[in-house]
Amino acid sequence: MSQKTILIVEDEEMTARLILYRLKSLGYIVHHSKNGVEGLEKIKELKPDLVVLDIMLPGKSGFEILQELQDDESFDSTGIKVIMLSNKKRVEDVSRGFKLGAMEYVPKPFKMDEFLLRLNRVLNQ
Repeated sequence: MSQKTILIVEDEEMTARLILYRLKSLGYIVHHSKNGVEGLEKIKELKPDLVVLDIMLPGKSGFEILQELQDDESFDSTGIKVIMLSNKKRVEDVSRGFKLGAMEYVPKPFKMDEFLLRLNRVLNQ
């Protein structure tokens, strides 16, 4: 089994560092983007197995990223799994994330153990 590649698109430095550290310690190949524009570019470049995607990002929101991936006919977004990570907890936001292709929605703040359980479930689907 090859190592899984995970891209974290998160502008909150402490949250990103916490996830990066934990996932690297578990043996994942982990990349990080601090804004939506760079995040979208890295998704297309790296084609990671999983994207941990914040909604509220500088430059381009997580929702905009998902929409652009769906609209880009030259890019096959079907193989990329997405976990949304956000302070936005309204039903409309959660529903929108799922409609745009997210497989999981983790509200902040979160417990790392619960996050990892959800991450493993999504990766193994």
